[in-house]
Amino acid sequence: MGFPVMVALVVVLGALLVFWARTDREATSAPRVGDHWHSAYDVYVCDTFRSKIVLETDPNGIHSHGDGLIHIHPFNKLASGRDAVLGEFFAAFGGFIDDQSFMLDTGETVVEGFDCGGEQAVLKVARFDADDMERDPEVLTENLASVRFLKDREAFTIALVPADMEPPAPRSERLTFLDVVN
Repeated sequence: MGFPVMVALVVVLGALLVFWARTDREATSAPRVGDHWHSAYDVYVCDTFRSKIVLETDPNGIHSHGDGLIHIHPFNKLASGRDAVLGEFFAAFGGFIDDQSFMLDTGETVVEGFDCGGEQAVLKVARFDADDMERDPEVLTENLASVRFLKDREAFTIALVPADMEPPAPRSERLTFLDVVN
């Protein structure tokens, strides 16, 4: 009787170990706890760049110092791997971003649909490669809170613009700051 019980126990424990390893491996995806990345960002509404986010709260390791950069250095699994997302950046200072609106650190909520040059404004996030700004950006309009930080030295513009307009690149001083920040 002991042998079949031992075999069954090994099979069950092995299956549990495989399941645990698969769910836990996201913490080893980039960015990992201990990494320190920077991404430039800007907020653009209709035809105007907005001020920087200055609130510096940081519960999990994705924040800004009011310098136009997103500092990504996860303290824990809540901000690493697949959880290192734009929504975590907004949540850190008490804001939010969804597919139709976002809230800034000032408490201002910006919602799509208003008149922008005779057309309705649509919320978009453009991802640029800060080291190759000539390349076309990836423009996203869905699952914006889940937009992942994929590498060091990205650049993002969170924009409310007409549907046929691409968001502009972040302002050059924000990109320049990427070169001097440690």
